[in-house]
Amino acid sequence: MGQKQSVGSESRPDYSHFKLSSPLGNIKSRYDVVVIGSGYGGSVAASRCSRAGQKVCVLEKGKEWLPGDFPETEFGAIKEIQMTMKGRKDLLGSPTNLYDVVLGDHVAILRGCGLGGGSLINANVGLNTDPRVFQDKVWPKELREDVVNMNEIDRTHVCDMLKPTVYPEDAQVLHKMEAMKIAADHIAKDIGDIEGDDIFKRTPLFVNFVAVEKNHVGIPQPACVGCGNCCGGCNTGAKNTLNMNYLPDAKAHGAEIFTQVEVKYISRDEENSCWIIHYVPHIQQSFKIKELIVRADKVILGAGSVGSTHLMMQSIVHGGLCVSPTIGQKFTTNGDTLNFSYNGEKKIRPAGVELKDLKKGKSPGPTVSCVIDMRSIPGEPFEDGLVLLDTTPPSSAVTPYRFLVSWLEKGEDTTPGENDWRERVRHWSGKGWRNTLCFMSMSHDKAEGLLVLDEKSGRVMVEYPEVGNETNFEKVRQVARKGTHGLKGFFIADPCWHGLVSKIRDKKGILTVHPLGGCSMGESGKTGVVSHAGQVFAGDTDELLPDLYVLDGAIMPRCLGVNPALTISILAERCIRLMAEKYGWQINYERFTQIDFSSVTVRPGIRFTERMSGELEFETETVPCEFLLTVETNDIEQFLNDERHAANIYGTVTCEGLSRSNLTISEGHFQLFSESETRVNTREMIYQMVLSSVEGKSYFFDGVKVVHKDSALEIGVGDTTTLSINIHGGSDSIEKVIARGKLKIRISDFRKQLKTVEVFNTRTKRERLKWKARFGKFFAGVLWKIYGPLSTTKNIFNPDAPPREKRPLELCEAQPVATQLFTQDDYELLITRYEGGDKGPLLLVHGVGVSSSIFTIDTIQKSFIEYLVEKKYDVWNLDWRASINFDSCRQQWTCDDAGKYDFPLAVDHILSKTGKADVQVLVHCAGGIAFFISLLQGTLQGKIRSIVSSQTGPCLSPSKFNSFKSAVRIPSFFQGVGIEKMTAFNEGSEDWIDKVLFGGVADATTAFKEHCNNPVCHRITFIYHLLWNHRNLNTITHDTLHEHFGYVNVTVLRHFAKIMNKGRVVTFQGEDIYLPEEEKSGDSKKNEDMKRQMSYLDIPTMFCSGQDNHCWSPETSRRSLEVCRQANPDQHYERVVIPNYAHLDVFMGQNCHEEVFPLFMPFLDKYAYSDIMTEMPTPN
Repeated sequence: MGQKQSVGSESRPDYSHFKLSSPLGNIKSRYDVVVIGSGYGGSVAASRCSRAGQKVCVLEKGKEWLPGDFPETEFGAIKEIQMTMKGRKDLLGSPTNLYDVVLGDHVAILRGCGLGGGSLINANVGLNTDPRVFQDKVWPKELREDVVNMNEIDRTHVCDMLKPTVYPEDAQVLHKMEAMKIAADHIAKDIGDIEGDDIFKRTPLFVNFVAVEKNHVGIPQPACVGCGNCCGGCNTGAKNTLNMNYLPDAKAHGAEIFTQVEVKYISRDEENSCWIIHYVPHIQQSFKIKELIVRADKVILGAGSVGSTHLMMQSIVHGGLCVSPTIGQKFTTNGDTLNFSYNGEKKIRPAGVELKDLKKGKSPGPTVSCVIDMRSIPGEPFEDGLVLLDTTPPSSAVTPYRFLVSWLEKGEDTTPGENDWRERVRHWSGKGWRNTLCFMSMSHDKAEGLLVLDEKSGRVMVEYPEVGNETNFEKVRQVARKGTHGLKGFFIADPCWHGLVSKIRDKKGILTVHPLGGCSMGESGKTGVVSHAGQVFAGDTDELLPDLYVLDGAIMPRCLGVNPALTISILAERCIRLMAEKYGWQINYERFTQIDFSSVTVRPGIRFTERMSGELEFETETVPCEFLLTVETNDIEQFLNDERHAANIYGTVTCEGLSRSNLTISEGHFQLFSESETRVNTREMIYQMVLSSVEGKSYFFDGVKVVHKDSALEIGVGDTTTLSINIHGGSDSIEKVIARGKLKIRISDFRKQLKTVEVFNTRTKRERLKWKARFGKFFAGVLWKIYGPLSTTKNIFNPDAPPREKRPLELCEAQPVATQLFTQDDYELLITRYEGGDKGPLLLVHGVGVSSSIFTIDTIQKSFIEYLVEKKYDVWNLDWRASINFDSCRQQWTCDDAGKYDFPLAVDHILSKTGKADVQVLVHCAGGIAFFISLLQGTLQGKIRSIVSSQTGPCLSPSKFNSFKSAVRIPSFFQGVGIEKMTAFNEGSEDWIDKVLFGGVADATTAFKEHCNNPVCHRITFIYHLLWNHRNLNTITHDTLHEHFGYVNVTVLRHFAKIMNKGRVVTFQGEDIYLPEEEKSGDSKKNEDMKRQMSYLDIPTMFCSGQDNHCWSPETSRRSLEVCRQANPDQHYERVVIPNYAHLDVFMGQNCHEEVFPLFMPFLDKYAYSDIMTEMPTPN
């Protein structure tokens, strides 16, 4: 566990990086066994059920306390008090504070709250219960007849784990032990045939007095240093609290432990044969806590007398649980009282000492070291038995303790007239306090108390009006007075029962640290809440509720008259033994598996809580939706260094469309600013989780915040506060999406969220601030990198880089066959055939500045060629003179040239090879312009069966940016200054025009609107305008744009400019011969030339536009459709606008095969065979 720290002259292990509990984000939706509470009963259950191979979850309301964490001063202790007061609605203090105080009219209770329950602040006394107690018929018959097994089997298992031992004979002599021996001798004088040694004993303690590098479960423990702070919390690690034995044993065998989790109630899910545990986490206070659930086959309550009884009562009210009407009855204080001998003759060292002040040889000793045991006095019934223990209050109680005995209480002088002046000197000098001994005693009350729900607070209070009048407390007072007389001190009776507090309140009360009962054992539901095995009765019958148990002090049907820790543990071991027999479990008690320290070593972590709200759209309705979740990682360093920046999520989703109650998050996964795998230059905040409803249904929540700079002025507020979500109808993302929506953060919630950012698993404020600053620096740094004014810096293209390994295309048997062709004007063409079937043949034509690779792109899941081959098409992929694969792309030519020579050559080649009469054609962008020019030149008449025209047509409407460039004759300007070609990337050229114009201007003009950081993308956008919605491109496609883009000659750009200015195809010289006079006549049929030209377009045609096309406006397809329909009303024309797509992303987008390609297929399939043309109109 690391280096050791000095404690006086002793040393102790460093527990600062040790933790048994897990982050709540790790909690599963269902377990075999859920244990509620982690006191003696709960810890025994967790250990043994885990050893039996069960999947165990432990839920503890309090925090996990480690040696070194406990307060040693009054101020520190006050901060860790939580107090429930009758009639007061609000709890004083946090519900996870260590010292849990319940103030009632007659009984006050102090109990421990934390992982380990009462063991954290008890004296860890291991005294046996008087065997005669178990002969009382209030115990079920089966238990009374099993006492031998309890003592021989179950007690052995407990002692093997808790290791009770007495204060060593060779250890430092304790003044208080010597005083107790004197008191015992004096008490024995009045009892016949009894000597002091008969009733004075060293007390078995669950304390380690010999340092061990590793104990039986693998935890290092030092020797006790005798600081006296056992009841305030052991800061050395020597005390055998439950987090030193049973709980790490449970962890070692697979149990999952969660702290700061308060179970509110349980309910039965009969349909799924399980229990639903309803709980709330107490980790943040900024947002109102919402209820979560976890399911379990078996539930074991181990929350103590008050906690388990309260939980059962709330389960009756809220969970419909039917239990015995005796619930809350047979509550007992266990006869607890505190009496004091003040200002005696013998020095005591009365209170605990802070470790920093502890001096060797001057320690007060453990809180309890010995006992005056008066439970076996001959001739007396066991009900008259009692024990007095020397008790050292912790250092955190020194001031109130000293003030109480020295000044507030006027003690009774047990030796009046003896050494009065010395007593006065000791009192006024303060030395009287040093000679004070506290007697903690246990005896037998009548167990007639009643635990009830307080109407105002909803918490459990004790009603026990006659407790102060029961005779056992008077007997304790008399015995303690006799002991004080032996010490020649002033006797101070229990302040609550007979002293100052009782006088102020005018009633006798009891403060108990050992509350018992409330869910007592019985023969049936008529006499008890649970059976002899701890299983809960169904109402007042002898039938049992399935798999519901209580295994803690609540099941005691009577007072024990001694410290109950050992007895509770023995009974819990017995109940688990019986459960194992019932369920066929095998538990190996002999073998101890030492805990794996990698599973309990912790590093600084961070968490924050977030609330978002919005709406979910179902098929038939729109429903409000909200989530309240906590993002948590227990290793902030790994979180910051991991490129995914992953963390866990827990919390709730509220949506009436999914459940009538809150849905609980499990298996929650969060990523902060991880690089998007599917979006370009984008970070994502990912929220993925399984939602479980009380109705037993599961849903998968898949949400993402897309963090991407869309304009130069954007600062990221919208991106980081808007979550797009899909809800799947099952427990993973492969299930059908049943709802979609968006959630947003309100400003008020964002302010609260900032307050919830918490660094944990640190010991110092400085360390917390360091990690908080590093997290803030990371968060702000990512936002600055994305949204800062200088964020466009990434260099995507390296011309010297080796070629990347490409994905083989899925072509089945359609292996590519390439043929080289040469036009009459000596330009090279390449046509590649993919014979996937007998549909077609289908000719594909790309645009300018690219090649046929746009149809065979390997960086998406399925390219267009692969898709067509799968659909049984005979595909012919053409690289025409514009292809970047040829040097001709840099030469000066026009679309008139390409129309005249390229396409007739390619079509004739296909027809000759296939023997078909005509072909289908799919053309894209500039390839479509050139192809329509070829049609209107009359060179393809009768050879084209159908056309799919992507983004262009015979009529063209450019975007505003492209209209501007054509209007001011930008291409002509370029050619005038010597620029004959334009390229998508700089191959290392030192040309100043290339650097300034295409480097600086391209970045500046394109980054404003579409803010990616790829200079290749910027140049493409400058030349053609934005060709895609970035969200449609995956990262690898965007990073390899240079593979698909290259040169375009300025002459063809000048041709496009003239076409843009005219709004339709014209010659390079601007002659209006292709669609003459179209703009001058409202009735184009009156123009014979127009009729002739339009007859060339009397071909089935689908015009397609991306909805977000910024190169050619979607008006292009609309106008082309209207002109064609007007000229050829009997022909089949149609138009498709592709939603959420722009221009080239219709072929290069990551989801094209699902969202775009299927839109082409009905039209293509309609004209897939030559013989169907006999049924269709043919061109004139």
